Amino acid sequence: MKTTISSADINALLCLLPNTEADMQVIAQSEPVRLKTTYFGTDGEECLFFRYPSSTESVNTTLLIEADSQIIIRYVLDEPFGEVVAFKVRVLKVIHTPIPMLITSFPNALQKLGLRAQKRAILGVPVDVVLDEQDNKEVEGLIVDVSMKGCKLLIPFKTVLQVIENEETITLCVEMSERTMLLNANVKNCQIEKSYHAYGIQFDDPDNQLERLLERYMITL
Repeated sequence: MKTTISSADINALLCLLPNTEADMQVIAQSEPVRLKTTYFGTDGEECLFFRYPSSTESVNTTLLIEADSQIIIRYVLDEPFGEVVAFKVRVLKVIHTPIPMLITSFPNALQKLGLRAQKRAILGVPVDVVLDEQDNKEVEGLIVDVSMKGCKLLIPFKTVLQVIENEETITLCVEMSERTMLLNANVKNCQIEKSYHAYGIQFDDPDNQLERLLERYMITL
């Protein structure tokens, strides 16, 4: 069946250059499995080519990825868009030699999420950071490199003069369309990056709110 993907989506897909690393999520029966892959290229609007992901200590890909498997691909377009792009495709064929490779269907649609808080800003999610709940001290920041365990928090020099101490507890407030999400976190380290204080943050998230945040900002299909 001929793809119905829009011309804007095709342009975003063409910005994914060959030999670019991308995230691959395998839609397994138990739970999603996320792996790293490399995009090789496309055959017009017929199919896409990716490197077959290597097995890890926790994931054996040998039986996990095969013909008819459904996978989600995510990648970041830095310039000129500043977007996370995601799409779902079906594995058409698995090739193991001479190069381990996946041939997939062409996507029917792309989901795109703009990540720039302002023009030419660092990629990330804008947050309000509560430094002291009793005194209601808040500063604006940006979280980047998000995982289920933690993230990097960037706070501009002009926003706060005092460096947040290691092991200090802070609250990250993320504005969502339906509500404000609150994430408690601990500061593990701090360093200077250009005009930012860059903090290593460990999440304290017993209610699994972070997973919902990742689903929203990393585009789960």
